[in-house]
Amino acid sequence: MKNTNEEMEYTCLYCEHAVVIRETNICICKHNGAVDQNDTCGKFMLDLLKLAPMTRKLPEEDTLFVEL
Repeated sequence: MKNTNEEMEYTCLYCEHAVVIRETNICICKHNGAVDQNDTCGKFMLDLLKLAPMTRKLPEEDTLFVEL
């Protein structure tokens, strides 16, 4: 399952240069200082470790495990 760029939000929340302050909507950016986590700038670099993993939905009836 690929992650498409259309679904990606280019915000400071996912930027490599920003650090989120807990329990606030403020990020500390290496280039711009204190910014809102929904802001963007031209220095945006996606940090893949800040993304939540995509989950797969299991089918309701699991046919792989059959009781003998």
